[in-house]
Amino acid sequence: MIKIFEKPKLILIILVVVTAIFGMGLSRLEVRNNFDGELPNDDPINQKYELVKEHFDERAKILIGIETDNIFNPATLQKIKDISQAMEEVPFVMADEIKSLSTLKNVQERSWGLDINNFLDTIPSTTAALQKLQSDVVNNKIILGKFVSEDEKFTVISANLDDGFEGAKVLAAVEEIKSQFELPEILHITGAPILVEDVQRGISGDSRRFIPAAILLVFLGFFFSFRRLRGTILPAIMVVMSIIWTMGFMGYAGLPITVVSNALPVIMVAVASSYGIHFMNSYYKYADASIDNQEAVMKTLMNIGAPILITGVTSALGSASLLIFKITSLKEFGIIGAAGFLFATVICLTLLPAVSLILPLQKSKLNSILNLQNILDKLTLNAIRYRYVVLGIYLLIIPAFAFWTTKIQIGDDYTKFFPDSHQGRIAAEEFNDHLNGVRIMDVMIDVSNEGNIKDPNTFQAVSAFQNAILGIPHVGSAYSYVDVVNQMKENFNPASGPEMEESLMTGEEISQYLMLFEMSSEPGDLYTIMDENYERARLQVFIKSSNPQDHRIVYDEINRKFNKHFPEYEISMALGGDVVNRIALSDYIVKGKILNIILALVIVLFTCSLLFRSLKKGLFTIIPIVLSLVMVFGCMGILGIRLGISTSLLTAMIVGIGIDFAVHYLVGFYNASNHHNVDDALSVTSTHIGKAIFFDAASNIVGFSVLSLSGFLPVQHFGWLLAFSMMLIFINTIIVYPGLFSFKYRHSTEVISTLATT
Repeated sequence: MIKIFEKPKLILIILVVVTAIFGMGLSRLEVRNNFDGELPNDDPINQKYELVKEHFDERAKILIGIETDNIFNPATLQKIKDISQAMEEVPFVMADEIKSLSTLKNVQERSWGLDINNFLDTIPSTTAALQKLQSDVVNNKIILGKFVSEDEKFTVISANLDDGFEGAKVLAAVEEIKSQFELPEILHITGAPILVEDVQRGISGDSRRFIPAAILLVFLGFFFSFRRLRGTILPAIMVVMSIIWTMGFMGYAGLPITVVSNALPVIMVAVASSYGIHFMNSYYKYADASIDNQEAVMKTLMNIGAPILITGVTSALGSASLLIFKITSLKEFGIIGAAGFLFATVICLTLLPAVSLILPLQKSKLNSILNLQNILDKLTLNAIRYRYVVLGIYLLIIPAFAFWTTKIQIGDDYTKFFPDSHQGRIAAEEFNDHLNGVRIMDVMIDVSNEGNIKDPNTFQAVSAFQNAILGIPHVGSAYSYVDVVNQMKENFNPASGPEMEESLMTGEEISQYLMLFEMSSEPGDLYTIMDENYERARLQVFIKSSNPQDHRIVYDEINRKFNKHFPEYEISMALGGDVVNRIALSDYIVKGKILNIILALVIVLFTCSLLFRSLKKGLFTIIPIVLSLVMVFGCMGILGIRLGISTSLLTAMIVGIGIDFAVHYLVGFYNASNHHNVDDALSVTSTHIGKAIFFDAASNIVGFSVLSLSGFLPVQHFGWLLAFSMMLIFINTIIVYPGLFSFKYRHSTEVISTLATT
């Protein structure tokens, strides 16, 4: 390895060329701002989800909510009509699939005959006309709670989008409508395309904030650490090159930027700066005792090259442990992280030595801001002297943190990706508060083996099943062909009354009511709730909560009630909708996280055992990491931070980055123990290696804090948790190792006295 630096200028030329090639890959980077395709195709839940989509392929939908004191006033009703017409001009909106009070049919049996018209064909101008409209809406079970709130303060306009829509154009047009028609009413816009485009904007905004802030902090961190321009600029260049290589690789490999990989620049800053800190710290240590630059660089490579290489490889393998997940974005990040760690390692071990060989020898400057040597010596001394107290404290707090890890909530609440003040989050909460819920779970009932859904017995069973679903916690309402038939029955036979037993209806009557609905509604409306062969019915369950745990309750209860209501029928059920997709995602997060923790630790243990040629020494390397993992996940349970897609990266990142501290400390300690007794070796390690670890930890903490600038709460949590974990690993490394080693190698109190005097 040393011989390759006989031509440092050639190495620099090669690095510049490779960087230029990777730089061209940046233009190929794409953004994936949705969560489709995250699950494996062979997943049973996903297969049923796709089956429902196959038979009832609902288009992407945007929603505009209108909130006021009472929607039944001429001005607001006119605004509903005007906004509905304006929606026809929104790019990619299917003009004949806009649903609102302005477009929905009002089918009523009048004294003079059957009346079929839109609710707002004419805007009521008299009190009597307003009251009649209000009565028609309130008595329509298909509309109340779904398009108009029961408190009559909120109504919704929905529009379906054509396939291949462009979210940016749709959002811009809808925002223009909002600004044009808002006030005195409050307008809320939401829907999957709106939220997805908000994510797109957030990713772009994060990238603009993250990279400049992270690089600035790198410059400041290196200057604080070394007080030398060379010690500041060289590692900073290495960091920038690492980011270019990694993101260029993403472009060439077709790996998109997602909410998960959005934090990549900051992670690369932390990883690359860690390697740079250790190299430059070692260089300045040997420069002070070397006669020329070549001697200093070669000694640096001989002493720090192997630990950096082992750390880089171990970190890359730790990131690759994310491949154990069956979630697409996490597997992609595992590949990206592994490549990034290896790139940073290669750049560190080539760029820094090559440039250092070309430049003249440079001595170090003492750090005058903090007397780290005394502080770290005292920490080491106290950890040895009070080892029983220190280890006793760990034995008490670790079980407590382990208990709180069991309280972690699983799954992402996507409406809470954004801060409380974000308009998208406010809109989602307002829709949930006023309507019967906007999160939908589709229940497809397949009766093909029993006949068709018009059979009276089947109709009665589905009706009973639907009523049972209404009793499930967090369910606001349910809608199926049962509601259509009952509504038509009331419209055309008002004398029968709502209390008339459904069982009295014949198959012919059910067919007639369905036919009347088809005739009086917009084309295709009937087939959003049943297929053309009348063999499958779609029951939509509206959920008033966005909490994944609540969705799981609804999912399990629907399955339980289906088995209860159809025990003797050859009827099958499939559950679909985005809610079901998220439930399956949560299951994979739990399973993948457990396997990821085990695999990451096994990789580190195996690699470090080979490095130190001792299983016992390999076990020592994972002690600070295991302690920190338990503490971090315990804090997540205490603070109520969810384990979602973003925070699932924690284990790989904590292990991959945290191993840097342990490896460098142990290599330094074992080298020092060849020339000193154990306690003196610990002192020497804390003085030299401990100082580099401190700068490493400080750089990581400050760097990961940049993620607090994110527009996504999960990314913010991820950043703070990583910063917190770096602090924990540093503390655990500096305190636990002296305590453990002093137990293993007991020496006289004279040595400790000598250490205290130093």
